[in-house]
Amino acid sequence: MATISSTVVEMLHHVFPQQANPAGTLYGGWMMNWIVTAGNLAALRLTKRPLLLASIEDLFFLQPVRIGDVVSVKAVVEYIGNTSLEAEAVVFCKSLHEEEKLCTRARMSFVSSDVQGRPLPIEQHIEPADGNEMKMYQYAREIRERRVARIAQRKQRLLDTNLEDAGQLSLLVHRLVFPEDAIYGNLMYGGKLLLILDEIMAIMAMKFARGTIVTASLDALDFYHPIYVGNVLTLATSLNYVGRSSMEVGVKVLAEDPINNIVHHACTAFSTCVKVDEKGRPVPLSPFTPITDVRRKRWAEAEQRKQCRMQRLKEIQSRGLQEYSL
Repeated sequence: MATISSTVVEMLHHVFPQQANPAGTLYGGWMMNWIVTAGNLAALRLTKRPLLLASIEDLFFLQPVRIGDVVSVKAVVEYIGNTSLEAEAVVFCKSLHEEEKLCTRARMSFVSSDVQGRPLPIEQHIEPADGNEMKMYQYAREIRERRVARIAQRKQRLLDTNLEDAGQLSLLVHRLVFPEDAIYGNLMYGGKLLLILDEIMAIMAMKFARGTIVTASLDALDFYHPIYVGNVLTLATSLNYVGRSSMEVGVKVLAEDPINNIVHHACTAFSTCVKVDEKGRPVPLSPFTPITDVRRKRWAEAEQRKQCRMQRLKEIQSRGLQEYSL
């Protein structure tokens, strides 16, 4: 059996100009992609099989990462179930003249599968080596149980392909999934989809803000169905809520098999974006008032998510690097 420490993978990235947003900080989609890649590599050493990203928990960007900084992404596998496993990534950034800073912690779930996306049993197991690893193992199991409860309606969500009235401030984008979007067979890579989602949501946010924005967080995201090469993605994006300097942007992803005329709801993501000035400081947004029933419903739901988001942020900030000393 493997211990948690035996699964550690560390990746280092130098931030280049092409990976930065107009504010000169790392584009959030790249961070998401790197986190998923590190988690995937840590898990792959155990499963020796293709892996599908099943979910990613709430993700908060605690520090701005600038061009020239070095980003360290360290990932471990903390719990293994029958066909899925739980991984965590801890991300640090360091400039030439500053101390290393914690950027974020991220939790992910991967499913072991064949190249067609069918789940396969995982033969390996995790055996915590000491008390610290046992705490990590138990916490990962708790997160897994919460997720199972959260996706109890997965089958119904999978069939939810309805796109509500777009109305105010919406964006509809279609994209074909190409072979370069996949790693295993014809399965789209989860990290690549997160990169695309962050770009689409940033465009929506910039259209409203009429200025520079940065991604502050991504809410927990669950995948209801694999996405394949040749699928046509429909990315239905909308502005859901506006605060003083931050806003929530949502995107619903539909994956269509155009040959067989089958459409699935792949996932729905909610991101918080913040308008900033040339020095990266938050600046006020223009007021926004929802005027349709659909918009008012989305606004109320977004307010509830904001409260949950603040609670999760406090939890992450309080934990810091606790229970992570690998």
